Amino acid sequence: MLIDGLAVGGFNLVDLPALAAAVGRPCVAVMRKRPDMAAIRRALARFDDVERRLALIARAGPVHDDGPFVFQVAGAAPDVIGPTLSRLTDRGHVPEALRIAHLIGSAVRTGESGRRA
Repeated sequence: MLIDGLAVGGFNLVDLPALAAAVGRPCVAVMRKRPDMAAIRRALARFDDVERRLALIARAGPVHDDGPFVFQVAGAAPDVIGPTLSRLTDRGHVPEALRIAHLIGSAVRTGESGRRA
């Protein structure tokens, strides 16, 4: 399962290992660039449950770089995921499934797709 980073709807964080266990499949959080952890810590400091949110980020494991891809993975080996992401990508640095999901989401929300997907 591919997701676009760990955060959804702001700083609601996905528990990547729990998601992988729940679906019984590897789960990969793909990011456009390496996260700036200092900036993330500063932003999370505004929340009452900052420690819980930081624990979810840590629980997702290390951030891996494989060519153009930056990702965290649960349920599979990072050295398998990097080449897999390459095979799942037609254009740019985002796997096709995520790229198309962005296009559809943008079209539904704004009436047209954007350029970032």
